[in-house]
Amino acid sequence: MFNKKNNISGIISATSLDKSHSVLSQSTMFSGEINSKGDLRIDGSIEGNINCEGKVIIGPDGRVNGNIKSSSIELMGKINGDVIAYDIVRLKSSSYFKGEITALNLEIEAGANFFGTCKMVTEQDTIERATFVPEALAIE
Repeated sequence: MFNKKNNISGIISATSLDKSHSVLSQSTMFSGEINSKGDLRIDGSIEGNINCEGKVIIGPDGRVNGNIKSSSIELMGKINGDVIAYDIVRLKSSSYFKGEITALNLEIEAGANFFGTCKMVTEQDTIERATFVPEALAIE
């Protein structure tokens, strides 16, 4: 009774398999378009557009010169381009943003640099896009 050991090392939750994320490290520079079905963290530099079904996190050293379409965006670094988020855009105090934001929610911390415009969408707009699949990711 007391000597039994439970072997759970071979069990992996199906939900953990569905969640994936990609990381672009600080020393990496990328030029082109990124399409991702999972979350994406950027600590390097990107010249080009990003289409992401998950969350995009741009770290303090991250730089994006292009447009981003994502479910949500958290910015600690720099974006020069337009963003569309089907949930929330968070501009942290260390962030620099220049462009247009289209989102359901917007959170701007004191100290954030925001140069541009913002268009808030209604919840109905978001519900209509609940099956968000960027055009580049659509499978025919």
